[in-house]
Amino acid sequence: MGLDDEDLERAGTRSRRQLTSSKKYSVYPPPLEQDADQQEITIIDGQNYPLRKSNNYLSHLVKSKLGAFTLTCCVCIFLFVGFYQYPSIHLPSRKTASSLFEEKTEFNDSSQYTDYALLDRLLIDKKAGPIATSSSRFDNYFNVNYPGENSFVNLLSKGSAIGHTFDELRRLTNSVSLPAVYAGKNRRVPVTVIVHTTTVTQLYIQVQAILTQTALPEHIWIICDTASKQEVEARIMTLDRRRVKVMARDDNTSLWLQTAAHVATEFVWIIDQDIAPGKRYLENLLKLSFTSQYKSALLGTEGAVLNMASKDKIECIPDTMSSGSRQMRSQAVDMINDSWLLHRSWISYLMDAMEKEEIAAAEPLLGLFISRTLYMTAGIPSIALPSDPIERAYWGDVRLQRTQRSETCKALEAVAHDKQMQPVLYQDMLYRGQPSSSPDIVAEPILFYIDSKDDFEHLAPLICRFEAKEEIDLHIVTSGNLRGLSDQQIKSSLPSLCGYDDFPTRVIVHDLSILHESTDWSLVNDVLHRLTRILTVIRPVVMIHTLQDEASISIETASRIVQVPSIYLPAKDIAHVTWMTELSLDTLSKWDAFNIKIMITTDKKPHALARLLNSATNAHYLGDKVDLTILMDQTTDQVTQALANNYNWKKGVKSVRHRIATTPKSPIFVESWYPASNDEYAIILNNDIELSPMFYIWAKYAILQYRYASFSDQLFGISLYSPQILETDPSGRRLFNSSDTVQDDAYMMQLPSYSGAVYFPEHWREFHDYITARMADINGFEMQDVIVPNLVSSEWERSWRKYFEELIYLRSYVMLYPTHSFSTVHLELKKKALREQFKDAISLYTVPLYKQDFGLTLPPLDQLALFDLWGVPTNMDELKERGLTLRAEISSCSLIDQQYDPTDLLCPFARLVSVSVENEDDPLPELPTKEISVYT
Repeated sequence: MGLDDEDLERAGTRSRRQLTSSKKYSVYPPPLEQDADQQEITIIDGQNYPLRKSNNYLSHLVKSKLGAFTLTCCVCIFLFVGFYQYPSIHLPSRKTASSLFEEKTEFNDSSQYTDYALLDRLLIDKKAGPIATSSSRFDNYFNVNYPGENSFVNLLSKGSAIGHTFDELRRLTNSVSLPAVYAGKNRRVPVTVIVHTTTVTQLYIQVQAILTQTALPEHIWIICDTASKQEVEARIMTLDRRRVKVMARDDNTSLWLQTAAHVATEFVWIIDQDIAPGKRYLENLLKLSFTSQYKSALLGTEGAVLNMASKDKIECIPDTMSSGSRQMRSQAVDMINDSWLLHRSWISYLMDAMEKEEIAAAEPLLGLFISRTLYMTAGIPSIALPSDPIERAYWGDVRLQRTQRSETCKALEAVAHDKQMQPVLYQDMLYRGQPSSSPDIVAEPILFYIDSKDDFEHLAPLICRFEAKEEIDLHIVTSGNLRGLSDQQIKSSLPSLCGYDDFPTRVIVHDLSILHESTDWSLVNDVLHRLTRILTVIRPVVMIHTLQDEASISIETASRIVQVPSIYLPAKDIAHVTWMTELSLDTLSKWDAFNIKIMITTDKKPHALARLLNSATNAHYLGDKVDLTILMDQTTDQVTQALANNYNWKKGVKSVRHRIATTPKSPIFVESWYPASNDEYAIILNNDIELSPMFYIWAKYAILQYRYASFSDQLFGISLYSPQILETDPSGRRLFNSSDTVQDDAYMMQLPSYSGAVYFPEHWREFHDYITARMADINGFEMQDVIVPNLVSSEWERSWRKYFEELIYLRSYVMLYPTHSFSTVHLELKKKALREQFKDAISLYTVPLYKQDFGLTLPPLDQLALFDLWGVPTNMDELKERGLTLRAEISSCSLIDQQYDPTDLLCPFARLVSVSVENEDDPLPELPTKEISVYT
């Protein structure tokens, strides 16, 4: 690789005097020559840093009163941004780690460099002003603006998008300019380079390659042990030492990485000792970091993919690709090797992981630790980029060893054959999930948020059931060890909870490492910041949690930001929702897409109303908000009114209405509810009913299964009541036992339940229109003549059931019924003699309530048994034929295309009118035309 004059000047191998008139030198000038012998100290991020008096711009400000005042204001703004820009950054807090770092590290004042790029951004932009520029820094790519659901980096990490070739990347970088503050007089970028060296053989070439970058780093820190410090100093003696500092430490662990926590620049560039970066490596990575395609991703040209399907296979990038092909493309990998450009806000995740001593397991493979930690705790994916296929020295990494085989990949392959080290490599590592046995199965991600051991034990039944499903990509997020549960504890406990001999490797655990002693505000902010990162990359179809404390605010906020549906489940209800695992994730994402209201009609029976309200209060509502409306009839007494007004309903909003009788009296059942949307459902109850604690779970499950997982126009509601007696036959009541023919937990019947049922909005509106027209005709011209054959309700005059049963017979509608009842009826006859006479009949209406743990399952609708209005087994074709036959007899209209519109059922036939005349030859009188409004 040839070096230009300015490159030689930076590397310190050519005299500056030889380049004073060079035009190229004016493009990439060196930094200011004066060292910081005299320093003014300012505090940035809690540390002391010198402001160099030699800086022309700052010294100009200090020399003037206005400049001093401006500098003071901007420093205050900088402090504000520093503390609030990165709220989740925590320097190592453990005394042992801190003391070890301080005792064994020699900084040589390297941490006292000022972040000039940040100061330039705050001070130099005169047009926008310091406040505007600081605001723009706060709202940057790396902390606030998260990639959207269809962003390129998310699609690429999921394998749903094709990466860019080198030529496409080159065009992409050419279309991007670094921020103006990076292109100032000195052409320096806010990057601190950290090189950890154990051998000094190739150190000179490596540092020279860094100093000749087209985008020049602000600082270069070389970490070595004390014994080799003098040799390191000697090796780089001829290079430009103004931005190169040597630090000594004697420990042989990866704790040297803690130096990154002391960096004040916006980026940290960590380079392995065997790598010399290509000339434009840093510039291109910075530009890609500011593109919409690759922001919020860890980028590099060397990477590795760990194949879970075959654990002895390691795919190294680009070793497994054709080095001469221009069709190498960017791709998601499990780890980036050799060189890592990190945004400063990401460093806290590495520091937290080091505090948990996780880095010790990955010490030989630093890239595995960095990539794994950033993904597991911050949702930052690793993307390997293709390098220049012709001249890698211009763009990609250049190996200093004779072999082109990556030493990291060699170490990976060696460890892959070590059975004791395999769990470290492969547990919860692959974020793309384990390959399924069938290529047609596409795994969809679901995420559980767990904050404590109790939460974990409660959610374990759901987690284990989801993990057993091959089409599920299961992720678990935990608050961390200091909050009571770490990722390691989850991985060690899950096998016994799920009954597995080995840990289910398909489960991916993300540890947020939230501090237990965090204040309420910082806790909310930490969870929000870190969880949003993870959700942004994983893009789960749905997220499930059990929290109601401060952290739940962050969960719901992150859910709205990333637009991932969030399901809150109270711990006491989890045992009753194992049926969730039988639904698709897309169906579960509709969990909060609808609401169910409870409508109670009551008269002067306060004891019955109290019984119903108590049973409703003691039910399980799965954390949903459920509104209650009590509609009191005109006969309601004062005791009932006082109970309705004073009852404390904590599940949602309570409304109380009082009805004034109309003439003629209309059914109160029909007036109890009218849907506001097609996602609003009502459970209509009268005060003679008592509910099972599981009634709402049954309703929720059935709606999700038969309205969102599948949909049928014929299903108009869900009964809570499982009848033992039917009243539809004109010959009288008869016993009904569904268990004789029903093998499932539910069946369908063409009968509207009046003892507790969920009604669907579309069918309820149609019923309202139908009964309005029918009652208007009965009370008016009596043009319609609708009689369902052999149905007892056809003889009733004012019951709502008469009209509803007419409608469902004509339309062949059906209702879902449970084999186990979730409501029961308490019939109370006024006269004692009647109660004694019909004691056996009354007992048939009071059925046992389902009170055990909910364990019912609902098969597809077309597999359910079907009964007609009289409880006789039938099929849907026969019901439709009956309805069409009757419709042809009572209506002259043809079928209409619009659904849920009863117009075609309400067209009376023409009639002959008799006229009396005295003589046969007399002319007929003219009859006035009458307009009759039959249906409104």
